[in-house]
Amino acid sequence: MVGEHEHHPVTTGAPLEDDEAPLTRRLLAEFVGTLIFVAVGTGAASVLLKGPIEAFQSLPPQLRGAPGNTEIFSTLLGNGLGDLLAVALAFATALAVLVYAMGGVSGAHFNPAVTFALAVSRRFRWGDVFPYWIVQCLGAIAGAFVVAGIYGQAAASSGGTDIFFGATLIADGIDWPRALLSEAFIGFILMTAIMAVAVDPRAPKGWSGLIIGLALAGGILVTGAATGGSANFARSLGPLVASLLYDTGDIPWGDIWIYAVGPIIGAAAAALIYESVTGLETVTPAPEPGAATHDDAALGPPSGGAVVTTTGETGTPPGLAPTGDDPSGPTTPPGL
Repeated sequence: MVGEHEHHPVTTGAPLEDDEAPLTRRLLAEFVGTLIFVAVGTGAASVLLKGPIEAFQSLPPQLRGAPGNTEIFSTLLGNGLGDLLAVALAFATALAVLVYAMGGVSGAHFNPAVTFALAVSRRFRWGDVFPYWIVQCLGAIAGAFVVAGIYGQAAASSGGTDIFFGATLIADGIDWPRALLSEAFIGFILMTAIMAVAVDPRAPKGWSGLIIGLALAGGILVTGAATGGSANFARSLGPLVASLLYDTGDIPWGDIWIYAVGPIIGAAAAALIYESVTGLETVTPAPEPGAATHDDAALGPPSGGAVVTTTGETGTPPGLAPTGDDPSGPTTPPGL
């Protein structure tokens, strides 16, 4: 369990700074990744939301104007669980691809809550948190403007209904405590998957992108009807910023704090609870970027580096004798 023995950093035979990409490259990867993630996901949401509106507007005036027909056709053309599933899969697919594409560069956070939770669990430097947050938000805004460039006013507001480029909105009848719980819960689901398959060295390699994407999709299906299933402040912010340049109703800025606070609470709780429940050792600094997307076992342990056992303790790689006169003495990777 965490706290039962001294925590040791996992080494790879060289200092972490020599193994990871420079901060500028990592920030660029986070910007591009968040841009693509938001553009794909909110683009799908925009298409989903504007489709029934445009279908209703295309009906003959006699049908649209008849008493009671608006409610009837709204029900028939409205969105259901099957439509929400399409949006969830769009987000999941984009995230899975991006984890494999950018994970070896930046760690593939694309989410301020994930960055915060990794810092809380001592797997990410606090000094890099704010720069990551900035580029994640800028990338999300850029991604929303990609959707705006494709669909224009039709995805901002159509037929008197505000779409806000697929922004997440709190449903009628959902008060702020329930909305906060909803976003905390989906953040918890997402971060639990990240800890299990991308952080925990005992996890099978190569599955991280798929499992993390599916975890997000499951969370969206559960919470989408309440808050839109964000789990990501940047994803919620981007479409609202893009909507400023278009003709819409009042932008719901008063709800944005739900999408900032909820996911952070849920993600941080998931990281700490996962450590406690599974006995995962707290490791500082972070694991080498990309470690969850390739099979280190097939390559053998890094030369001179420490290995992590299934109990979370570090030791000497097989075949390497401890240094020093005492064969049973402490091990020191060469060069450290």
